[in-house]
Amino acid sequence: MTYQEFKSHIMETAQNALGPDVTVAIHDILKNNDTHLDGLTVLSNNSNISPTIYLNHYYRQYEKGRPLTDICKELLAACRENLPEGSIDISFFTCYDKVKSNIIFKLVNYEKNREMLTEVPHFRFLDLAVIFSCLLQTDSGGSATILIHNQHLSYWNITKDDLYALAFLNTPKLLQYDLRNMTDILKELTDGSEELPEDLFFSPCPMYMLSNRSKLNGSACLLYRDLLKNFANRLNSDLYILPSSVHEVLIIPAASKTFSDMRESCGEAADASYRALSDMVKEVNATQLSPEDILSDHVYYFSRESCRLTM
Repeated sequence: MTYQEFKSHIMETAQNALGPDVTVAIHDILKNNDTHLDGLTVLSNNSNISPTIYLNHYYRQYEKGRPLTDICKELLAACRENLPEGSIDISFFTCYDKVKSNIIFKLVNYEKNREMLTEVPHFRFLDLAVIFSCLLQTDSGGSATILIHNQHLSYWNITKDDLYALAFLNTPKLLQYDLRNMTDILKELTDGSEELPEDLFFSPCPMYMLSNRSKLNGSACLLYRDLLKNFANRLNSDLYILPSSVHEVLIIPAASKTFSDMRESCGEAADASYRALSDMVKEVNATQLSPEDILSDHVYYFSRESCRLTM
C-alpha cells in the first residue's frame, strides 16, 4: 500500500467509524523547522476546533509490519478521546485591546524556518528567531495558540517592537518557568521503583532542566528577564546551555569540577568542553528528536561578567 493509499484508507475508515456528525480531512501542515506533516483532523458540527493527529510516523510503523487494523484502532481511539466538546471564540482576535494580554513569544531555529519567517514578525537572536503567538484558553480547560502573521500587525496598527514589548511582559506571567535539578526530575519519574541501580542518580557534574510549567516551547524561558543572571549568581558560575529541544534546555555550571579538570588537562584548548557538549547535542538531535522538535545544534554560554548569552 502506497502512502497515498494509506491516507485514503485512514480517512475513509475514520469517517465511517465516527459518523456523519463530524468531518474528517487530511491537511498538509507546516510545522517547526519547515517540516511538512499530514494532519488528520476531525471537526464536529458543534465545534470550531479539531484535534490533529499526524499520520507520517504511523505509515512508517505500517512499513515496518504493524497491522493496519491496529493503527486504525489507535487513531480512532485518539480521535474520540481528544474530540473537543466546545468551541473557541476567536472573534476577539480582530480587536487589539482584547488580544494584547495573551501575546507570547517562543524560540525557533532561524535557518530551519526561513519559509515560515517570511510570513511572521520575528527577531533574530543568535542562531534562533523569536516569533509570536496568541495564547487561548478552551472551554474544556486546555489551551491553544494562534501564530501571529505580518498582516495581524496591520489589523492592530502596531509594530513588531510593540509585539515584543507585550510578549516580554506576558510570557513569564502566562507560562511560568520551571527550573529543576535533573537528579530530582529522575527521582520523581522513577518514584517507587526498587530495581534501579544505585548510581542512577549520580552525575559527575550538576545538570538542570529549564522549561515552562506546561512543558511546551519552554526554551523561550531563556529570554525571561534576569532568569539566567540570577541562577548563575546562585551557582557562582557561568553556564553552558544545551538546547535539548524547543520545549526545554539543559543547564550545566561551567565551574563544575568536570569541566575545570577538562580545561586544565587540555592546556590552551579551553574550548574542549564546549566542543564535547556540542557533539553531544548534535548526536541527540540527529538520533533522538523529531525534526520539528530541534532547536539548535549549537551550545550557548552565559557569562556572569557580561550578563550575555553567546554561542
